[in-house]
Amino acid sequence: MPKILLSMLFILSILLGEKQYFQQEVTYEIDVSLNDSAHTLTAYEIIVYTNHSPDTLDFIWFHLWPNAYKNNETALAKQFLDNFSTRFYYADDKKRGFIDSLDFQSEDNQLEWEFHPEWIDVAKVYLSAPLPPGESVTIETPFFVKLPIVFSRLGHSEKHYEITQWYPKPAVYDVDGWHPMPYLNMGEFYSEFGTFDVKITLPQEYRIMATGDLIDGNEEIAWLDSLAKEGDALHKLDKKVFKKKIKELKKGGKKSGKFSLKSLFRNDEKKDDEEESAPKLKTLHFHQENVHDFAWFADKKWIVRKGELQLADSSRKVTLWSMYLPKNAKVWEKSLEYIHDAGFWYSEFYGDYPYNHITAVDGDMSAGGGMEYPNITVISSSASKDLLEFVIMHEVGHNWFYGILGSNERDHAYLDEGLNTYATIKYWEKKYPTRNGQIIVQDFMQNKLKIAEHLDFRWVMGYLGYQGRAVTGDDQPIDTPSQDFNSSNYGSIVYGKMGIYTRFLQEYLGEEKMDKVMQDYYETWKFRHPGPDGFKASFTKLIEKDLSWFFDDVIDDTKVVDYALGKMNKNDILVKNIGTISPPLELTFYDNDNNEIERIWLEGFDSSINVELPNETKRVVIDPNNYMPDINRINNASSKRLKTHFVFDQPVFYENELFYLPWFKWSEYNGFSPGLSLYSGFVPGYPFGISVLPVWDFEHDRLAGSVSAQRTYYQIMGFRSLTISSNMSQYEGRNGGMILLNGIRRKPIVSSPVSNFSAKFNYHNIDSIAVNPIYYSSGILTSLQFYGGYSHRVNTFLNYTGGINFRTGFHQSVFTKISLAGKISWRYSKKLSVKVRGYVGSFLSGKEIPNQYKIWMSGGVDPDFESTSIFNRTDNGGNPNGSKYDIYDEQYLQRGPALRGAVFAASEETAWGLNIDHTIPYLPVDLFLDVAGATDLEQMYTDVGIKMNMGFITLFFPLYQSWEEEEKMITDFDWLKKRARFEFSIPTPGFGR
Repeated sequence: MPKILLSMLFILSILLGEKQYFQQEVTYEIDVSLNDSAHTLTAYEIIVYTNHSPDTLDFIWFHLWPNAYKNNETALAKQFLDNFSTRFYYADDKKRGFIDSLDFQSEDNQLEWEFHPEWIDVAKVYLSAPLPPGESVTIETPFFVKLPIVFSRLGHSEKHYEITQWYPKPAVYDVDGWHPMPYLNMGEFYSEFGTFDVKITLPQEYRIMATGDLIDGNEEIAWLDSLAKEGDALHKLDKKVFKKKIKELKKGGKKSGKFSLKSLFRNDEKKDDEEESAPKLKTLHFHQENVHDFAWFADKKWIVRKGELQLADSSRKVTLWSMYLPKNAKVWEKSLEYIHDAGFWYSEFYGDYPYNHITAVDGDMSAGGGMEYPNITVISSSASKDLLEFVIMHEVGHNWFYGILGSNERDHAYLDEGLNTYATIKYWEKKYPTRNGQIIVQDFMQNKLKIAEHLDFRWVMGYLGYQGRAVTGDDQPIDTPSQDFNSSNYGSIVYGKMGIYTRFLQEYLGEEKMDKVMQDYYETWKFRHPGPDGFKASFTKLIEKDLSWFFDDVIDDTKVVDYALGKMNKNDILVKNIGTISPPLELTFYDNDNNEIERIWLEGFDSSINVELPNETKRVVIDPNNYMPDINRINNASSKRLKTHFVFDQPVFYENELFYLPWFKWSEYNGFSPGLSLYSGFVPGYPFGISVLPVWDFEHDRLAGSVSAQRTYYQIMGFRSLTISSNMSQYEGRNGGMILLNGIRRKPIVSSPVSNFSAKFNYHNIDSIAVNPIYYSSGILTSLQFYGGYSHRVNTFLNYTGGINFRTGFHQSVFTKISLAGKISWRYSKKLSVKVRGYVGSFLSGKEIPNQYKIWMSGGVDPDFESTSIFNRTDNGGNPNGSKYDIYDEQYLQRGPALRGAVFAASEETAWGLNIDHTIPYLPVDLFLDVAGATDLEQMYTDVGIKMNMGFITLFFPLYQSWEEEEKMITDFDWLKKRARFEFSIPTPGFGR
């Protein structure tokens, strides 16, 4: 090529701003000592920073991430509050952490440095001389870390230590410049590759594992090997002996004579022969190259297991370590298998694991289910073995995505979390080919009761969260910086959406081609910093198909898939695209016996097309294996068969699914009424629900129950969701029905503020012998009700709601009623909060107002039979004070003025009420105060008492009631017992009453 052309190309690249890839390099030498009495680290660090960039550097940004735990002004503290967590906010200084004693020097020159103007966990260190391209600088500093308790990743739980993000660390400098970033709980990291030499000094009895290989660690390895033999022997014990041994280990077990700690304190006047009282220490040296982080973990009680991974096509062996707490021994029993299989399959998928050990440790980390570091991962508690395996293989998999492929997790989290979720799906399918994607979340429920027996890995880990956010328009583009994600979207979009869309891409391209692309991506970028362009380049290089729908519409946008089948004729079928994205789709054709005839792929299209049917076709299904993230899968089959499930199972969508559940009702009027709940829909992915709940009323020897239906529309007429529902029921001596239209309005992505609007028509035909006439009027009653509400969570400490309700009755009783109610909740200290509720209601017209619609001073009587938790609406002799668990005497519903004490007074004019609840420090009860009155009642009512929340039941114990004629104040236990009330709330399935 002529020199002049080369020169022109060079000049052109400069003019166009072309950036040439480069990568900085850092080597670390760190000596650190753990004080397990004060929970501190004392350390010294020497780093050599090599400038491979084309720029001369005058300073280096450093991450000082332990300072994230220093006060309430850090980015971490603010993110905690943004996500409504106050645990760190109210923590005292003893539980918090920091890094200090920093003294940056270079070649005997003290370096000036300063904190970032916004973040105290980032510092700018000025170099004593400019650092030109190709040159290196040595910087050293002492540092001291006060370890917090575990709020996120770094910290301790008593004498269990998780030492992560703990040392001064240069920020990344790349083609886009510097990347200084504060520590965040939701949002991970970006670091330079290099070499670590770390010497750790700590008491001898600690089991410790870290990034890197032990240097001259034969004695330590021998001890760990002996512990591993004990761990293996432990799991060979029979169940009874195993449980007994675990119980001992939880308490600490027998202390080894070699490593016993005689005293934590030393007296300055001790003699030489008394020096043995000091804790015996050990120093371990770890070394690792080609990693961008270093973490270590230590615990005295871990059960230790050891294994080995033989890499395919290689003579190299990888050592496996599993270390877990005795309390989790049963769940962790097969943890070595999970570590082994993760290392094996990821090596098969992408490339051999390049380091010498893979370790998983059991910890108390709070930033999700687990957290990855080079060679080692820490795992939080898991409810089942499948979930533990998922977390272990996901975190071990991060050795490839973000460990070896060191992408910028903070700006492009999908390149590690999303691609790793795809890899975990692939792992599950490869390891468990006969399970059809099944994952056991709760062993007893799924394996014994057969509830959710076929729960699918892809549905749980991806589709479930994504679909729920997408239909309401609350999702965000996958390629969004971590700190800009809504907390719900961080998991459902970064992990879930990217994972299932990439798995769908594999289904379309074929596994062989997808593997070649991912292996090319890995080989091209291992031990480097790939970005979105690098990921896309591997597809462009190896795939000839147009994948703009994936990169532009899926990753960079929030467009959605919704293909549907239309009219099926003799020779063809209409296939419609009613979504906003046009990916390829798979069609499957079945004969009359539901045998598969053929599968075909169609390239994406807009609008609709007609597809020719193979001979004998009787049924067509889009995406029969549910790989395509279609947000509305119920329109993906030309016809549907009936499929039944007990309680709940993995939704099939292209079948008519009927769920069933033995059920019962109970009330004073009907007694025990057994029945069966039959329902379809009401589960994620279905915009509708239909329920039939028949029960047998033995008291009256007849069939009773209810029928319900609902349909939800999303992003319609300015509403985030609009639901139409109806119900007809015969129970408690009442035949009736309702039709409800309910709409929710709010901005996308956020959960607050939100407005709620509803219109409801009610019809009741009430048998006079079934209800207490004091509280209920019988006969035929109809009403129309309108409601408008507004709620706003201003911040973590303050939220409020307000609403206006308008009801008009007609037919047998004509009246008009309007009411306003509002609540405000304010937490003003760690243990103190106050809740205030206000109510005012008035009848604008009406003379013969039904009793149930009057404004009762002491709460409501559930006039529309909506509550599933009412025990007694009956007369019981006409004496309200004699009723057992009477709806108004003993049982409380917060409506109207809502006095917690029971006074049998109701207003037919204008009434008001004020309810105040206040916490009592260090006691599991709240203090309440109520004041209420009405224009047509002679007195104002006041009560004071305490309430105790016991889960489903809240108990109210009045201590003072102003309306009492004689004993207004509590006198004895009998006084209290006669006036105590309860509020009962049973969580019921959402499929009917």
